[in-house]
Amino acid sequence: MNPYDRAHELARAIRESEPFRAMRSAKVKIDPDSQAKRMLTDFHIKQFEFESKRLMGQEPTAAEQESLQKLYEILQLHNSVRDYLLGEYQLGVLMQDVQKILSDVLQEVSIEGDEDKV
Repeated sequence: MNPYDRAHELARAIRESEPFRAMRSAKVKIDPDSQAKRMLTDFHIKQFEFESKRLMGQEPTAAEQESLQKLYEILQLHNSVRDYLLGEYQLGVLMQDVQKILSDVLQEVSIEGDEDKV
């Protein structure tokens, strides 16, 4: 069993998954719509800034939280953007699950955490 061959099989399976297909379908609809693309890009930038702040130990302000929430609500009114965000979320969950499975394999050979087993 060649891990590289299996990795390519996994990539094909992900491409065939419902979240990936939904996201790709929504992307096709969004691509010609520069306003929708700009709204999505702005949302992703604000979302990244928001999460970055939290990761650095800074609590986002209520105004920042409200601004991000309002932008999200506006995006939900646009069918293709809403479908894209839903697919993005579902694909993210799928990718996190796959990453967890792969990380568990690494735990089997990792020295860190062995102290707990002693």
